[in-house]
Amino acid sequence: MLGAHPLNSQPINGLAGGGSYQIGQGGSFTWALQVLLDGIDVTAALTGSVTISRSEDGDAVAQLAIFLGAGAVDVAGYTGAALSIDFIVRGEPDFSSRRFTGYLVQPSFDVLSRVLLCEATTRLSDAIERMEFDEIDLLTGGLWSVDVFEDTAGRSRWDYAQERMSTRPASLNVDRFGQPRVTSWHPPVVVEFGEGATVYESLDVNLAPLSDMPNVYALELDYRYTRFREFRQSYEWTHPLGSFEAWRADSSELPDVPMLAEAVDSAGWFITGAPTYVRLPGDRPDLPQPWYNKNTDLLLSAHFTAGIRWSQRGVEQYRIRLQVDDSVAAVDEVIERARVVLDTDTESDRLWEQGASLEELPDRDQQRLDDAVLCALQVGRTALLKGHRSNQVTWQTPLAHALGVDFGQGCRVRDGLTLVTGAPVELEEEIDIESGLAMLTITLAVSRGKNGAQSDDLVVPAAPEFDDGYGPVMSGVLPTQLGLRASSPLYDEELPGFAGNYSIGNGDPSLRFPRRFMLKTPEISEEWRNEVQAESLAMYSVAPPVDTLEL
Repeated sequence: MLGAHPLNSQPINGLAGGGSYQIGQGGSFTWALQVLLDGIDVTAALTGSVTISRSEDGDAVAQLAIFLGAGAVDVAGYTGAALSIDFIVRGEPDFSSRRFTGYLVQPSFDVLSRVLLCEATTRLSDAIERMEFDEIDLLTGGLWSVDVFEDTAGRSRWDYAQERMSTRPASLNVDRFGQPRVTSWHPPVVVEFGEGATVYESLDVNLAPLSDMPNVYALELDYRYTRFREFRQSYEWTHPLGSFEAWRADSSELPDVPMLAEAVDSAGWFITGAPTYVRLPGDRPDLPQPWYNKNTDLLLSAHFTAGIRWSQRGVEQYRIRLQVDDSVAAVDEVIERARVVLDTDTESDRLWEQGASLEELPDRDQQRLDDAVLCALQVGRTALLKGHRSNQVTWQTPLAHALGVDFGQGCRVRDGLTLVTGAPVELEEEIDIESGLAMLTITLAVSRGKNGAQSDDLVVPAAPEFDDGYGPVMSGVLPTQLGLRASSPLYDEELPGFAGNYSIGNGDPSLRFPRRFMLKTPEISEEWRNEVQAESLAMYSVAPPVDTLEL
């Protein structure tokens, strides 16, 4: 090409990271390349063309051919060699722009032509695999939950980075020096292509099919955990004669504390709290008729509470819908679905039933639920935003006029009747050494939102409430049956409470009652024991940013 340098020298501003700039119809320019392979300048040995393809998601790839001459070469030694490519615009002074920094990954050698065909990449995934998880967190940002994804133990760092990136509208790629970075999908416009900035008839539009543009994200999230249940029943037993004085005048057998505790235990329950006992007094030699008693565990009355524990699986069902309202109204639903299940360890069930305290057991974990819900919500929001930037516009412009164009920059094309805004998703450079062609092909993603639409804040929905109904109702007053008297009733082995005998009887000795204490406990229904479910519904509006697509 002719001339010393481009008439519009904006690439310098763009590369320096300055403010916005405009690219218009430029003048002619001359250019040169500098290609270093393992630190050695091989520019003079280049043949054919050099192409550099860069993607918003992932690696940059460079392809070129190098004539190695007639001497013997170690072809295999080129694998993994460092490669850098600089584009130089001739002028006063020259302006050099780094276009690629990477490594040869798949060279091939043509023995007859002595040409080494090189394919190099920036090896982004290898760079990520060398990182620790906390380093990836700092690089990618975003959210992560073990319940939405998988445990990190033994897993690919690259997969982990992609999971984090799935929660934010941004991409993980590399800069021109091969350094990993994150770029936004919706940056402000900083580059404008004006009249004459697009190569004649190079403008092309690729409209996405409707199936690639979901407008509803239906999320089912189930939180399964153990509900530590306990029911308490109050009991009261009092000897029919009531006081010690009355009992002493007409004494009978009495229950004792161990007997009562054993009765509670036999029923599968346990005594909770502090029981209130009226015990038979110990020695009372001061009474008119002295009283001597060494067994002060014998009871005249008892007030106590018995409890029973069991574990019940509870499932909080969150049915969440994220949607782009105006898109649903225009084309009906295009649904993408996802399901997440949180399940707690059931080993705690056994510990609870054995009497472990709540302080020792995992309870409903609100923080874990919050992390999972917010992470899943961001995955859904990002999926909808991604789908609504599936329309793409492609055009070509002379490379020297647009050296500063990069990912993470908003671009506007205002050329003739064309008015398009968006962010680059692909940048492909073709530099033909023989013809002197140096062209940049830009592919822009256009976000299709609606002016004035508002996104809802993504917050954790309120937890649903389980409908447990009413518990069993039972009288806790325990009766007494005493034998060995002619007036004694027949022994009822099903009657709860205390059974024993009068100390002095006048009845048939063969009808002696067994001395025992027995509880009747309320039945815990299967409804209270079986898995219980409760549902929470939530909906969030997502408003994609608004780009322009006018042709």
